[in-house]
Amino acid sequence: MNLPPPPAKFERHNSLFLNVLKTISEDSMNAAVHEAVIANDNNSNIAVAVDGTWHKKRLFFIEWSCMCYVSLLRTERLSTLKLSQNIVLHVRRSETSRKACYTQYLGDGDSKGFLTIKEAKVYGGTEVEKLECVGHVQKRMGTRLRNILKMSKGIKLSDGKNISGRGRLTLKEVDSIQHYYGLAIRKNLSSVEDMKRAIWAIYFHKLSTEDNPQHALCPLGEDSWCGYNRSIVTGEFYIHKHSLPESILLKVKKVFRDLTEKDLLKKCLHGRTQNPNESFNKCIWERIPKTVFVGIETLKFGVMDAVICFNDGYVSRIKVFEALGIKPGYNTERALLIIDNKRILEAERIVNKVSLEARNKKRSLKRKMDKQNLDE
Repeated sequence: MNLPPPPAKFERHNSLFLNVLKTISEDSMNAAVHEAVIANDNNSNIAVAVDGTWHKKRLFFIEWSCMCYVSLLRTERLSTLKLSQNIVLHVRRSETSRKACYTQYLGDGDSKGFLTIKEAKVYGGTEVEKLECVGHVQKRMGTRLRNILKMSKGIKLSDGKNISGRGRLTLKEVDSIQHYYGLAIRKNLSSVEDMKRAIWAIYFHKLSTEDNPQHALCPLGEDSWCGYNRSIVTGEFYIHKHSLPESILLKVKKVFRDLTEKDLLKKCLHGRTQNPNESFNKCIWERIPKTVFVGIETLKFGVMDAVICFNDGYVSRIKVFEALGIKPGYNTERALLIIDNKRILEAERIVNKVSLEARNKKRSLKRKMDKQNLDE
């Protein structure tokens, strides 16, 4: 093909590119921390969301608090203990590296990392507070109820009937209870008592019948989700068609008790989720797909580029070009801005109510199909 031989060495160029990416990503993360401190009334004690991610079997740890700080990138498989130790190491360094203290720890149900931080007393006398991801807590309701459905299969309840079936606890009912449980948390972030009241309102709403309506805890007014209380205002006739038998509600009462504990709800008052972590993970694996093996340098390239674009948009890649001595042209800048605008429009579409309802229906259908496959 009459092509010239390839350059003998790319290492010099790779090292230069990697160093530039590292510098700009560090600047981006420092700026993000600074923004978080300002948003916290210039208080440097801020929250951090911690999550783990992996490329095939090679685990690494990502620490996020509006700054997407990649704190560990190694090629060996990490045990849970090793991962927890590295979390402690990088949280302890935050005072010097980020000029901030992570005094609130937002994590999922696996609290090993938090317990390690608490035992290590990383900030001396200042305790680190555990926060719960509202999304994970909401899913606990569905998981617990589905487990009851599974464990009670073929067992007669106190009324002599099975737990599932028409007019009883179905996967659709579980999804509905989980949905309203999440809303009860999110709409009452100012008070644990209001949150608890709203959750028990779901229980007694399901317990209500024509002969014994129990809607005292349900919200009042024309905009209430409770059809019974809404009918009092509008004058419309209401039928309790969404009620569940008392035998079923007695079976699931412990779940409601556990998920309305004061200590748990107190950890949800912040109203935050780990969704930004999932979004950041997606940005990483778009660059370095899990289906393809990559070396550590490629992994670093992908993660650092994801940090820059996630925090400051694709247009921030211009800083990388400039640091490398490359002056980007008009079309390059325009193309990067178009990508950022598309991201914003897509984000707005995703949070659209119609889109949200469509996704909920899709999830419900998937669970129904999973149950049918399980029964077969």
